[in-house]
Amino acid sequence: MSKENNSKRRSKIGRWIAFILVVLLLGGYGLYTLRINVSSEKPRVIEGYELWQDDVVDIARDISVQDGGRIKPFSTWAGFTMLQLHGARGMKIEAEGEVVKISPEEFMLDCLFRSDLARKLPIFRIDNSEVISSLATGDLPEEVQRLSGIDNASKNEVIREVVKDKGRRDRYSYAELEPIATILLARVQKIRKEQPNKAKMTSEQRDTVDLGEKIWLFSGLLYHMDFARADIEIQEGTPAMDKERMRRMSYWVRSFPLLRKAVLEMQPQGERLPPGIMSLFSDLERRMTRASEDIRLLPPYAEGSEEWLPVGKRIEQVLTGKRAHAEALISDMEMMEDTCLALRDEGQSAFSKQLAAWKKSVHDRMDPKVVGQLGSEVAYGKWNYFYRALVIFIVAFVFVMISWLAPRSRGGRICTKFAALLALAALGLMIAGITHRSIIMERSPIGNLYDTILFIGATGVLVLLLVELLTKRAVALGLAVFMGMACMFLARRYEIGDANDHMDPLVAVLKSNFWLSTHVVTVTIGYMGGLAAGGLSVIYLFARVLGIDEGDKNFRRAMTRIAYGMVCFTLFFSLIGTVLGGIWANDSWGRFWGWDPKENGALMIVLWCLVVLHARLAGYLREWGIHVAAVFGANIVAFSWWHVNSLSTGLHSYGFIDGLGIIWGFYGLLTSVCLMGMICALLERRGKAKAKSLATED
Repeated sequence: MSKENNSKRRSKIGRWIAFILVVLLLGGYGLYTLRINVSSEKPRVIEGYELWQDDVVDIARDISVQDGGRIKPFSTWAGFTMLQLHGARGMKIEAEGEVVKISPEEFMLDCLFRSDLARKLPIFRIDNSEVISSLATGDLPEEVQRLSGIDNASKNEVIREVVKDKGRRDRYSYAELEPIATILLARVQKIRKEQPNKAKMTSEQRDTVDLGEKIWLFSGLLYHMDFARADIEIQEGTPAMDKERMRRMSYWVRSFPLLRKAVLEMQPQGERLPPGIMSLFSDLERRMTRASEDIRLLPPYAEGSEEWLPVGKRIEQVLTGKRAHAEALISDMEMMEDTCLALRDEGQSAFSKQLAAWKKSVHDRMDPKVVGQLGSEVAYGKWNYFYRALVIFIVAFVFVMISWLAPRSRGGRICTKFAALLALAALGLMIAGITHRSIIMERSPIGNLYDTILFIGATGVLVLLLVELLTKRAVALGLAVFMGMACMFLARRYEIGDANDHMDPLVAVLKSNFWLSTHVVTVTIGYMGGLAAGGLSVIYLFARVLGIDEGDKNFRRAMTRIAYGMVCFTLFFSLIGTVLGGIWANDSWGRFWGWDPKENGALMIVLWCLVVLHARLAGYLREWGIHVAAVFGANIVAFSWWHVNSLSTGLHSYGFIDGLGIIWGFYGLLTSVCLMGMICALLERRGKAKAKSLATED
């Protein structure tokens, strides 16, 4: 009886130790994330900022934009652009005496239509002010001095003024960085010339390049709509009746043939063009160039064409003599000019009407099916399936943690049931989100690394809930909730860190729904099985080491069977997926196997699973050994699934270079668990041998 009480007491202490370890692990990672993503400064006061009306934002959401090789809604384009520039889909500022949050749509409307206010927004986060201070080193080329108006003597003072009153880690607006923009872009050009491979740059060089790219992107947004602002300077003496029309660029695009003819008539006579004409040409060229950045708001005019050109490129075509669609372009320009003028002269109510009219004129020329998909994608964004699933998983995990402390109590059982219901709700959201993405993309649910996170999370939760249904021990339920939460959190971090739209079209070689639905899905299910097996074995090892299982042999045997079954599950899907991948490779690249890192990773998973199975059949691995091997196998899966993408080599490399500290931390954590299991198994074996020896002597 005393032994049983000691076992229960040890189990209770072990549960509290496990509880504290999990809280410390999650809390530490949460604090690390907050340190990276949260800035402590107060919301910036933006003088004269007027909030956008709800109807304006609603109209803007599904305006069509061609970006990343596909037609997407304004809201998606704005969201990922804001992520690239700001690191978040939202920005808090103080306007009209209150703190407000600017949405991606509002941010993009500011950039395009209220550039004077957008320049003041604290859009750029600089984690190390040395990125700016380092610009003081070295002399400026003569061209940079001419463009920036800054010479070597005044350079240091200008740079000091930019970082004045700023912390080492702070937010900057474009207006604050504009004085050194030319210097920064020149430094970026120099760095790229010396080291074209971004992965091989130093961290300071990458930070400099990243900031330069953001400033270039943001300036392109600010100046893109200059062609539609109807503020071209008109010389004194121009008849009043023509002034307003002549302030529009559309007027000069329409009149360009006559203007060109007049200029040609003047030049043969040796006459110098009047300064007013020279200034006008310079202004028109500048506006055309700024509108030539890769922002595509107008669908093609030619029937059957799918190429959306920037407005500046279309203007250039018309001015160089390709006037087949000149009137259509001029009509679009006039409508966009009317939209800008409505905001400037009449306010947001008039602007919303003009914006709606412009959107309608564009959508009327598009395929109705594509227009319908825009609305569907806007709805996908509003539902925010995976963020909601993350929140539900967090709540479910709290219930799981509480139930761990008192599993046999009535409260513990109630918490377990609540956790199960919440896990089912979160799984439903994940499946709905993945399905909605597939409908929008018109392809298999897995096409890139981001998709695999969602799929592994959903299938992992589904399989583990089925295991829980069969075992009813609350172990698989706890792992299901943790796995779902971890995958949703990883998906969110990867989306924010990568800041790319993962629904954009795939590269040509991957555009095969058959192979994406067979090889890629099968291999990804194999990844899920390996990670789930490792997770179950981690639970087993800690339960046994900390005495949580109270020495229950039935529990230990059940956990071993489940883990072993998951290893077999992993082998089955990984082997089939690897063979299918080789067949696809032979069809696409003319070879079945090329020792690519991704192929090698898949082979490593298969070989390790075979080693575990044969060692189990031969009796070399028993309970301790199976679980230690399964945990180590999760490391191999993580390498094949995630790490090989950062090696910058092979046909499957995605080339990202940030966030690798997390994967090394994962390896370290699981390897430590393996060592703990091996040491405890060895100590237990020695203890049993010693006890047996003593019993023999007696």
